[in-house]
Amino acid sequence: MQYFDKYILYIFLPIISGLTFFALAGFVKYIGPIRQFAAGKQTYTRAFIGFIAFGLYLITRPVQILVGPHPMPLIINNIREFFMIGVFSPSVFLAIYGLAFGGENIKKWMYWVLYSFCIVIAVIFVIVNINAIGGSEEIFRIGNYIAYDGLWFKNLTPYRRNLMSILFACRLISPVIILAIGATAALGRALTYPEIRKKIYNNMPKKIILSSIGTYCFSFSMLAVGLLYIYGDIPNQWWGYYIGALLAGIFETWSISLPLRKE
Repeated sequence: MQYFDKYILYIFLPIISGLTFFALAGFVKYIGPIRQFAAGKQTYTRAFIGFIAFGLYLITRPVQILVGPHPMPLIINNIREFFMIGVFSPSVFLAIYGLAFGGENIKKWMYWVLYSFCIVIAVIFVIVNINAIGGSEEIFRIGNYIAYDGLWFKNLTPYRRNLMSILFACRLISPVIILAIGATAALGRALTYPEIRKKIYNNMPKKIILSSIGTYCFSFSMLAVGLLYIYGDIPNQWWGYYIGALLAGIFETWSISLPLRKE
């Protein structure tokens, strides 16, 4: 039981968090045809894609550390980060925007601009990450099997420290800022929800508020982990993502399960 805490942080939490979002994606797919007349088909389609992408990001963390030494953790990490930055972030932004303002108001140019921008950020992250990782190290063992992870924060030269700053900036843009903008726009809409629509869908403001809180949970948890490294010099606090993800899952489930009307 020497590594029990690491089993929890590196294996159990990511798997539970990933399964939570796969379950959310399944729930969205089931309830979408029933609810899409109020929030639009694309709202639920984007939510489904976003939850699947995020579930893959979370649940493949154990894969990253169990597939072997460098370069395998780097390869898996790049795939995971690409899905989070390039797919999850714009999908959730469009989903919460559609929930708040109606799926019919998600224009085609918004898809092209947002996905293109986020994919460019994801590609930059992947390219920089290849040069920033610096190898791999043993982090714990399961019996005689060694779990490895990347050396992002070890033996940092000034050059690699600059690369780490670029990685932080990429994540700050997507998903942190993009999700925060989406959540803030949706929250503003909930607080000023049109009375004429509220008479028909009187639960919508509450649904939007809960979804906004869930979106903030992950956005701010990722920001907090980055700030711990920058200002506290405390690296590798990956567990913060999964706590944020579980909280986000709770609020998103609550939001999705609410009916459109209180009656």
